[in-house]
Amino acid sequence: MTPEIPPKQEPVTGSGRNAGVEERDKQGDGPPARKGHLRVRLPVGVALGLVFSLLLVLICGIIITYMAAADRRIAGRLLDEQGLAVLNGNEAVLQGFFAQQELLLRSFAAHVAVTGNRLDDTDLEVYGKLLPEGARLDLGRAMTADGPAGQVSRLRWLEFRHLDGFRTGVMSADLDLGNGQVLSAHYPQPVFAALAKTMEWEGRQQVFLLAGRDRAIVVGGLPESAFAASADAPLPALGSLTGSPLHLIWKDQDRAFDMSGGVSGRVFPGSQRMFTAIFTEVQSGPAAGWTLGTLYQAADFGAALDQTQIVLYAALVALVVGAVLSFIVGRLLGRPLSRLAHAAAQMRTLEFAASERLPRSLLVELDDVNQAFNGSIGALNAFAKYVPRQLVSRLVEEGMTSTRNIEIKEMTIVFTDLAGFTDLASHMSAEETASYLNGYFETVSEAISERHGTIDKFLGDGVMAFWGAPSDQPDHAALAIAAVRALAERIEQIPAETMRVRIGVHTGKVVVGDIGSAARMNYTVIGDAVNVAARLQEHGKTVDPKAKVIALASAETMRHLPEGAHATSLGTVQLRGREEPLSVFRIA
Repeated sequence: MTPEIPPKQEPVTGSGRNAGVEERDKQGDGPPARKGHLRVRLPVGVALGLVFSLLLVLICGIIITYMAAADRRIAGRLLDEQGLAVLNGNEAVLQGFFAQQELLLRSFAAHVAVTGNRLDDTDLEVYGKLLPEGARLDLGRAMTADGPAGQVSRLRWLEFRHLDGFRTGVMSADLDLGNGQVLSAHYPQPVFAALAKTMEWEGRQQVFLLAGRDRAIVVGGLPESAFAASADAPLPALGSLTGSPLHLIWKDQDRAFDMSGGVSGRVFPGSQRMFTAIFTEVQSGPAAGWTLGTLYQAADFGAALDQTQIVLYAALVALVVGAVLSFIVGRLLGRPLSRLAHAAAQMRTLEFAASERLPRSLLVELDDVNQAFNGSIGALNAFAKYVPRQLVSRLVEEGMTSTRNIEIKEMTIVFTDLAGFTDLASHMSAEETASYLNGYFETVSEAISERHGTIDKFLGDGVMAFWGAPSDQPDHAALAIAAVRALAERIEQIPAETMRVRIGVHTGKVVVGDIGSAARMNYTVIGDAVNVAARLQEHGKTVDPKAKVIALASAETMRHLPEGAHATSLGTVQLRGREEPLSVFRIA
């Protein structure tokens, strides 16, 4: 009479060497817990104090030795590397700007070539919004064709000039659209001033751009009015910009000299202090021939280099010493702590059976922790059998461990019941009854867990489960139906002819969360949807009393299934305790 369902195997809490040690300890044959062969153990505080004291002495001694013997030539190499990095980065920004603008203008021309339309003022207004702030688009008439029809011609950049409508000099780019029109983009000086601001990686330097060496495009710290243009002078002479110390960069004077090394630069006096300017000449692109540079106060520049030297050497030495000591400390502390963390992680997922016994440790505190941890595994493993393990794991993963976590959600509820079990149990022994129920519950639990459902409780010979919490499951109805059908297939394969299972499924709004008192909480669902699912399970007994499995679902659940889901409609049914009839479908 008992169905052939294998009972759940209880995990063995001890195995192998650890199990043998436990058995010997029980019999009194093994050594005492604190008097084993590991007789020398250091407290963690003493070990850490010795290690970090030694580390501090070594690092301080090395730093002092370094400060006395440091070579000043390193400062020059650091200056070259820092200067080249700054200049190369700024030049990349400048070249990237021109490349971006060329790509943008060519995209306009490509659009014209594809559509075959001529641009008008409305198009310019739309395209102009894509240009940098202050730039402007104009249309002109092409005098001659640069190439075959429909082919985008070469973009031509013009030097700075004075144009009506602009207060400063303007750099323009002309592009023949191939349809008799020329698209011109005008970039006034403020566009390049804004670009230069993006090149400032510290507040202590000012970026400058020069056309050649004597005409100023951008000089950091000067207002737009200093770059007012005229037909004869679209760009101001650098020597006339007395508002910036940069106007003295090329002047022959005492204490002014060119820097040596891998980066071009000049140190010069101005405004009662010394300044350092590093620069490079742009070799290619629309900015070919420009001078791109950065201006510093010499004192700030030198102080930064000195600090860089100290930090660099101290960091290298500390890295070597720290690496050696960290290896030693890691060998001593790392592996025990890693094992403890791994075992604790397994406990966090409630996988007590897979948790390994932690070995003894040389450190007193770690040894105590390991032994206490080992002792707690068995107790927790036994306790976990009375806790909904899957639910607790999900709550911990979702960070929902606080009490009174209650909300209203739409969920799908499932009730299962063994029809006629009371009469069946009267013909079984206690052991047969327990084996029968455990096998049945194992089958139900596996089908529910595989479809990410949560078992709320076992009700005698029945099971209540739900989908949609604690984690969000938009397809909760489909998952529940899939679990029910999988369960039905497994029940049908069980040879026990006396097993008859009734299942009810309903979807609706419920209250879900921690229900209970401060001393005892239960994460559960309450509401009318729960009652409806229970009533559907009861109604299955009258629909097909002889069926081995009958599963009924409400129309509310079926509406959540994807199109094409198959089910047999049973029409409307008046369930016990409900005033309005309910549309019911048979799904298994």
